[in-house]
Amino acid sequence: MAVSNNTTGIDTFSPIYILNVPYWEQILVAVLLGLISITGLIGNSMIIAAVVFSKKLQTSTNAFVTNLSVADLMTSFVLIWYTVGTLGNEEWPIPRAYWICQFTGFMVYACIITSTWTLGAIAVDRLIRISKPMWYKKIFTSWKLVILVAITWVIPAACLLIPIATGDIAYGYSKRAPICTENKYTAEFSLVQNVLAVFPYLAIVGTYIWIYVYIKKHFREQKQHLSQLSADSATDNSQNYGTQSSTELAITDEDHDPNRAIAVQRQKRISKQEIVITKNLFMVVVAFFICFLPSNIFLSIRSTIDIEHYLFYAQLGPFANSAINFIIYASKHPDFKIVLRHMMRCSYADIPKPSPILKYLLSRRN
Repeated sequence: MAVSNNTTGIDTFSPIYILNVPYWEQILVAVLLGLISITGLIGNSMIIAAVVFSKKLQTSTNAFVTNLSVADLMTSFVLIWYTVGTLGNEEWPIPRAYWICQFTGFMVYACIITSTWTLGAIAVDRLIRISKPMWYKKIFTSWKLVILVAITWVIPAACLLIPIATGDIAYGYSKRAPICTENKYTAEFSLVQNVLAVFPYLAIVGTYIWIYVYIKKHFREQKQHLSQLSADSATDNSQNYGTQSSTELAITDEDHDPNRAIAVQRQKRISKQEIVITKNLFMVVVAFFICFLPSNIFLSIRSTIDIEHYLFYAQLGPFANSAINFIIYASKHPDFKIVLRHMMRCSYADIPKPSPILKYLLSRRN
């Protein structure tokens, strides 16, 4: 990173720093950012609307999913102004509204930090839901969810607003980028920001490893337990019924206690559903890391290799992440994909478990 030391801090042109970008490349990046912005606005709006319209989606986990979509929606909105800045020729194109550029730079960082902490909260939510289902409803009550969601916004606000007030950081237009971003920050603030960013990353990686180990162990023990039960049942029934087949024995055993059989089958069904949901949300995390990986790699090696020009394109990855979650939910999530497909077909009356809001809107339409 090119820096110049002064008495106030370190001047930087932030994650996307570049010299002498041809204007046709600025136009190309602006068009791509515009497409990402439109896709993100439409997709995240549909995710939020899906939760509002279907009571089936109004779960504790989806409170965090909705919060993630709100952060992505806001990123997609400010990306419109980010695109305007990309078309600037070493100056902010709207000089009388420079505050828009400052606000854009601030919101980009705030929403990225919020998204990171929300992904960490989702990971913890999934761990407790799978490993401690009896505790889940006690931990994730309505008022606790409000507090947890608020924390994902309060932390970014504190990380960014306090340094602004103390003069440790400033947002504005970078003539060399050209984008709206940080154009000054102190080394102390950078250290604090990096330390705070470590916590959600540790939570995400550690929690999903824990979930994987737990599920693998659970199914291994379940398989051993069922094998032992089958062996014991076959031994007992062979003594009592002689030539009765193993299939008939299994049916007879369930007939003796039908409630137990129903409970077992329901438990298996719920477990499978939760695992599918967890896998889908893990794909969201993977997409997040993949989108941020190129820019992070370039930033880490640019002191030894002249790759500044590529950083101008690397900015597309983090912003593309704000538009990609909709595709994951619509194609893979067992609950979201049903509701979203009905919405895309405008068949709102077919949405499962319609909420009071949707019922009201449907009644008004009719």
